[in-house]
Amino acid sequence: MRDALAYEWLRIRTVRSTYWLTGIALAFSVAVAIAVSWAVRVTIGTPDAPSAQDLGEVGPWLGTQFARAGAPHFVAYVLAMLGILSWGHEYRHGMIRATLTSLSSRTAVWVAKYVVVLAWVAVVVTVGFLLSVLVGWLFLSGKGVDVFGATTFAALGRAVLSAVLLSSLAMAFTGLVRNQTAALVALFLWPLAIENVITLIFYIVPGLRDHADVTRFLPFAAGGRINEDSVFAAGDTLFGNPIAWVGGVVIFGGLSLALMLASQALFRRRDA
Repeated sequence: MRDALAYEWLRIRTVRSTYWLTGIALAFSVAVAIAVSWAVRVTIGTPDAPSAQDLGEVGPWLGTQFARAGAPHFVAYVLAMLGILSWGHEYRHGMIRATLTSLSSRTAVWVAKYVVVLAWVAVVVTVGFLLSVLVGWLFLSGKGVDVFGATTFAALGRAVLSAVLLSSLAMAFTGLVRNQTAALVALFLWPLAIENVITLIFYIVPGLRDHADVTRFLPFAAGGRINEDSVFAAGDTLFGNPIAWVGGVVIFGGLSLALMLASQALFRRRDA
C-alpha cells in the first residue's frame, strides 16, 4: 500500500494538468472574492446596501463562490477534472500497464488513487475557501461584517465534503467507461443539461406536473443542496421539499459510493 501511495503521489505531482487545474480553481476563488467584496464594500451605507441577513452570509458566499446561494460549485467541478484525468491519463496513454506492472495489487492501486486525489482536492478547496474569506475580511474589515463566523466554517466543511463526493463520482465513472473524454463531457452535460431537461419535462407535461417535486431526488440536484443553507426546522424531514443538506449527502454520496464499488470490482477483473 505504501508503494502505491508513493507512486500515485509522484504521478499527481509530475502532471502539468494538476497545477493548471489547481491554479484555475484558486485564481477563480480569489477573483470572485475580490469582485464581490469590493461591490459589497462600496454599497454599505447606501440604499442598495445588502440586508443584515445577507451580510451574515458573505463569508459562506465568498468561500463557496455562491454555491451557498444555489450556484454550481465551480471550484469543485474544476477539481473533479483531476479525478477524471487520474484514470483517464492511464488508459489514454496506455500507462495503466506500467502501473500494474510496477504494483502487483490492483486494490492498492485503486485505493491509492482515491486517497491521493481526494486529499489534494480537499486541500485545494480548503485553501481556496480560506483565501476567498480572507479577501473578504481585508475588504470589509471595519464595516461590521463578520466573515469568519461559525456559519463560514460550517460552510467550509460542506464545501470540502461536496467537492470530495463529486471527485469520487467523477473518478468512479471514468474507471467504469475508461474514456476521459466521455467522462469530461458527462461531468458537465448531466448536471447542466440533462437534469434541467428532465425537470423541465416534469413541469411542462400536464400528466407529470403534479409529480414535479420528485426531481429534487435527481443526483446533482440533491448534491447541490449540500452547500446550500438548508437546516432542519420544525417539521422538516431528511428528504423533504427542499431536501435537507444531509439528505443531499445521502443521495449524492450513495450514488458516488455505488459507482466506486462498481469501478473497483471491474478494475480487479478487467484486462489492462
